[in-house]
Amino acid sequence: MGRIAVLAGVAHDIAHHAASGLSYISPYLALALREVHLETTDVDLTAANPYPRLIKEVESLRIAMVSLRSTAFRILGKHGLSETDVTSMVLHATPAPWDHQGYVLYTRVTITSQSGRKFDSHWLG
Repeated sequence: MGRIAVLAGVAHDIAHHAASGLSYISPYLALALREVHLETTDVDLTAANPYPRLIKEVESLRIAMVSLRSTAFRILGKHGLSETDVTSMVLHATPAPWDHQGYVLYTRVTITSQSGRKFDSHWLG
């Protein structure tokens, strides 16, 4: 159980990375969401092909989401955990409404462990 308790920190680390420029999901995600008049989205990073629902395919965003998925599992591994320890890692992302270029994202990650326990990074921005 001690290892699983670190999942709140894992969620925070993933959310922080997603919000940073290093994830390369911005501005592509914000622009794609605004194109279809959505304010927020969620993506399960455990999915084989993580991509936000209801938005058109943008190659740059697709590549960034696959990379974010890899980074999420690498962060999980740094804490001594593996893919089998979690059932979902969901990224919630909302572009800052005042940032018209789409570079600022508010992010949150929720992780569900195999036992069903939920861990939440809470919103970062």
